[in-house]
Amino acid sequence: MKSLIKFVFFIALMSSLVILISCLKKDSNVLPNPANPVKITIEGYQQEVIDSANRFAFDLFKPILAAASETENIMISPFSISSALSMTLNGASNETFDAMKKSLALKDKTLEQINETYLKLMTEMVTVDKSVVLDVANSVWVDKQLNVKQAFITDLKKWYNSEARNIDVTDPNAVGIVNDWIASKTQDKITDMLDKFDSGAAMLLINAIYFNGKWSYEFDKSETKDEPFYVTSSGSITVPMMHIIHNLKVIRSNSFSIVEIPYGQGNYSMVVVLPDENLSASDLANVLTPSMWQDWMGSLADSTREVMLSMPRFKFNYKRLLNQDLINLGMGIAFSNQADFSNISDQPLMISKVLHQSFIDTNEEGTEAAAATVVEMLAGAAEPFAVNANHPFLYFIRETSTGTIIFMGKVSNPTNN
Repeated sequence: MKSLIKFVFFIALMSSLVILISCLKKDSNVLPNPANPVKITIEGYQQEVIDSANRFAFDLFKPILAAASETENIMISPFSISSALSMTLNGASNETFDAMKKSLALKDKTLEQINETYLKLMTEMVTVDKSVVLDVANSVWVDKQLNVKQAFITDLKKWYNSEARNIDVTDPNAVGIVNDWIASKTQDKITDMLDKFDSGAAMLLINAIYFNGKWSYEFDKSETKDEPFYVTSSGSITVPMMHIIHNLKVIRSNSFSIVEIPYGQGNYSMVVVLPDENLSASDLANVLTPSMWQDWMGSLADSTREVMLSMPRFKFNYKRLLNQDLINLGMGIAFSNQADFSNISDQPLMISKVLHQSFIDTNEEGTEAAAATVVEMLAGAAEPFAVNANHPFLYFIRETSTGTIIFMGKVSNPTNN
């Protein structure tokens, strides 16, 4: 009898263990509830810096969108661009500093407030959601010709966790070395950032960002079907269209709809703004303002309902030289011989180019995205040192490798012969 009881107890125990292990395995694949994202606590001035960065994002995005054709895919990472330019701002002084800060919509913020905010974001956004991968990397590359001030390098390491590298821009392998660094920080999604250095290049300031998030509610691949996507009002192409029915945050206006699709525990999401057929995406972007965006986000917060969502898979790369865009925003002096980057070096410097590249792949499982921004600094032409030989002078002719003086003399009157 005792043996029978022990046997029954053993079977019950093993059954419980099997059920427990099964539940653990199942739960390990279940993402946290996206309705409860973890709150990142920020100071009031940090929220203002973030709002300013978003304002800069819209200011930059609109002309880029306007310059593109109606069928061109576009993607930028405002966080990557503003991070690279904020690093550069640490080296600017006087009128150049003021112009850059104004262009970045940060006119009333101190440099310390800006730096503290970016350090806060880079530190806490990376770790806030364990089910989403976000990697942010910064670096500064200094050529041997530039005598850089150590205080500038120290600030970049302190506030931007920046790596500091020496580089010889005349080395044929130098471009490959920089491209390899960017590729390693973006999981090989940005691999061909640079093709050459500009003549006189003396410094590079680089931001690289990588994102990989799984949808909180994945699309069922079996529901993906080839359907028309209307590139223009009169022409369509056939694309794989994903489908899902779920409770999502959504709002509807007179001329467009907005739906928010969460990743992981909800700290990250994709906001899709879909204009009606009588309104183009470009037209909608042209009237979009930071205050409108804030109103949209506020309305989305309390507007969850069942949504039948259809959207295409999409995957593409985008690359753009941002010089003219930034000049148009008021940063022109930083690209000129009048640039003052004396907090980097006593040698004259100017920005030669700001290059941006991005990648995105959105499918049934989620989104993988990456971006990199390179600010290339050029050693500018120094003011000529005045030497006016308008009075008697000595002269020497020498062999330079040995130092042997071959001739020496004095000119007292150039007209005497």
